[in-house]
Amino acid sequence: MKWPLLSPARRNADIPLYNRYYLHAPKASHADPVIVMGTEVEADALLAFLQDKNRAGGTLLTTAHTLIRATALALVRYPEMNSRVVGRRIYRFSEIAIRMGFFHRKANEIDLLLIASADKKSLEKIAAEVWQRLVEAARGSGARDRDLARMRKVPAFLFRQGLRFYGLLDRHFHLPAVSRLDELRRGGVMVNDLSHSGAPPMRMYKPSRFADGSDSLNLTLGPVETKLVMRDGKPVEVRVMPLFLRADHRLADAYQIGRFLAAVREGLQEPGRLEMSDPAAMSSSPLPSGERSRTK
Repeated sequence: MKWPLLSPARRNADIPLYNRYYLHAPKASHADPVIVMGTEVEADALLAFLQDKNRAGGTLLTTAHTLIRATALALVRYPEMNSRVVGRRIYRFSEIAIRMGFFHRKANEIDLLLIASADKKSLEKIAAEVWQRLVEAARGSGARDRDLARMRKVPAFLFRQGLRFYGLLDRHFHLPAVSRLDELRRGGVMVNDLSHSGAPPMRMYKPSRFADGSDSLNLTLGPVETKLVMRDGKPVEVRVMPLFLRADHRLADAYQIGRFLAAVREGLQEPGRLEMSDPAAMSSSPLPSGERSRTK
């Protein structure tokens, strides 16, 4: 049994007044606390970084793994984003755990995995954990797969009533995580990598909110596109990837959300920073000369 949240809750006096309007808004007001913000990531340096790493051998790295690592390091810089709402109170998570959606081919549906303490793990370690879970899902050999198979057999009425009762407790009380199916509550950030082959150009993406109060942030990376930009007065062709963030206005304002999104974008555009052992140095330490040359 683990407690995913830190006590005590954030003091009311420390919550900005504008955020409190959303936190304490009555249901009759129909207040919508969802903020969606989008940007673009220049992908040339990231794709070159992954190509170099994979050519050298070892665990195969993808953009999904870099997105997890970049998000974790951004949460180190902006820990107030690693929070969730319980009732009318705001709690910090006890660790930086990142959820990721993936296509469960054996079950022909979407499933989620969790990378615990992602800020303390290398890119290779994150990739190894993700690949291990994908292999388990393909074989149907994981403990979570057995749990999910049991859940699929639950009648719709019992499933709905159980979900309603569990949701009621989770929304209003600081609860421990007590089972494998409950472990997703340890992380408040979910990432999606939709840059797979065949994906259409992405102009806008608003991810749905999972039926779980701990789902506070969602980051989605779209497919690579080519565009022309002006540099030194000359048109240059660059590769870009859209990046979208869905956030909760009860937890942060647009300025905080913008800074957090910029930190994730920075990590993806300068991937050499993702290998730094000290996350706190990500925003201040210079890149190796070889990495700097690729990002110009």
